[in-house]
Amino acid sequence: MARLLVLATVLPAALAASVSSFYGCYTEGTTERALTGSEAVDATSMTIDICESFCYSQDFSLYGLEYGSECLCGDSLSAGSFPSFGTDCTSPCAGSPAETCGGSRRLSLFGKSAVAPAITPIPYPGDRVHAFRPADPGCYTEAVGGRALNGASISSSSMTIGACADWCLNNGFVLFGTEYGDECFCGNVIEKSANEANIGECDFPCVGNPAEKCGGSDRLSLYEWY
Repeated sequence: MARLLVLATVLPAALAASVSSFYGCYTEGTTERALTGSEAVDATSMTIDICESFCYSQDFSLYGLEYGSECLCGDSLSAGSFPSFGTDCTSPCAGSPAETCGGSRRLSLFGKSAVAPAITPIPYPGDRVHAFRPADPGCYTEAVGGRALNGASISSSSMTIGACADWCLNNGFVLFGTEYGDECFCGNVIEKSANEANIGECDFPCVGNPAEKCGGSDRLSLYEWY
């Protein structure tokens, strides 16, 4: 990936009129950045328009912003980059605090097409698909400044443990967890700053099956495929 330290004088302040669609908040790829074409960093002046100009001037069709100051360009998403919750992208843009420029390992994604880019699941390990079971322990806090599981995520008004299990496995992940009754998170490792919690703190009924428990407030009911 080409990398450039961007100064305010290098890039135009903004395009006259944006031609971009906003696709939402996305995770990074499993083994690399979500966009791998080119990269720019400006800790004082980064805005959405500056990133758009930087990427489109190099003929890339996608661009995204992260950590408030990073701009990434590309033409497709890396494997394992998935839509995330909008609340994961809350970093103010360095050059325009009223705008949002991604978050911690989360990308505010834009592009030229009206249709969001395709996502590419990673293959799941074929020898660990027999059944799923609660992790030990089964309740975790979120990570400091991020998620305990940093893969794909989804919410559903019919969320159950089984639905989350299948969705994560089909997208290449062997760890999964539910939260707030209707949210599902996937990953293959637990972030180091996520801590064990008392199982009683994971007491929200699953909206799709109230007899099941689907995490709690900032608490993840954690499971694993084996």
